[in-house]
Amino acid sequence: MTTTGEERRAAVERAGPGDGWWPRRRSVALDVTLAVASATECAVEGVGFARDAGLPVAVGVVFGVLVGSVLGFRRRWPVAVALVGVAITPAVMGFLLAVVGLYTVASSDLPRRLIGALAGMSLAGVLVVALVRMEPEVEGWFRWFAAVSTALGHTAPAVLLGLYVGARRRLMESLRERADSLERELQLLAERAEERAEWARNEERRRIAREMHDVVAHRVSLMVVHAAALQAVALKDPEKAVRNAALVGDMGRQALTELREMLGVLRTTPAAGAAPVSASA
Repeated sequence: MTTTGEERRAAVERAGPGDGWWPRRRSVALDVTLAVASATECAVEGVGFARDAGLPVAVGVVFGVLVGSVLGFRRRWPVAVALVGVAITPAVMGFLLAVVGLYTVASSDLPRRLIGALAGMSLAGVLVVALVRMEPEVEGWFRWFAAVSTALGHTAPAVLLGLYVGARRRLMESLRERADSLERELQLLAERAEERAEWARNEERRRIAREMHDVVAHRVSLMVVHAAALQAVALKDPEKAVRNAALVGDMGRQALTELREMLGVLRTTPAAGAAPVSASA
């Protein structure tokens, strides 16, 4: 028997860390790893940002670590993480933060308009930064082509992959719910079938019991009648008494044979949990 959806959700809750941020323990490890990698990347890129902005290098490194660590909260606040990734685009840092943030937003159950708005903001930010920081020697249509290609390469794969993963996850959840519903229906049908089978067995036993009662009662009644006749003619007509005695014996043997046949039918009738009926009863 398969596990139902309620049991699976309960197992996930028991396996999780208990705070509701991550569905599984491996998700915690993944997000921590991504946060560390993002913080390291932003810290390294913060050195160049601090030099360009005329700030101490330590300030740039600390700023990069703080910004990159935000990725660890992508499941809790996906929109905020995506906005942080868009906000630091002019600083030319946080590539991993921006990409993973967009992927998380796209794969979530947020409205499509919000996902499109965040993707558009990221696309516009990367496009502007690419145009501003591109070498002056690059001019004309190729400048725009390179900038648009960079912006699309930075944004489109994460968004498309997130949309695909989100749609696939929702499809799997729908299929699991349907499977759980079908399993419950099958269990209900099996229980009803067992009840009907038990009712049919009981009806068959009652029918056989009625037939046994009718047959045996009829034979015994005849035996009583002939026994009374035998008693009445025993002294007057011994020969007739002998015939009546033989007839009573035949009726008794016939009744016993029919009773054994009925008991044999009862023994061969399947009855769950019922002990076989003894023919000597």
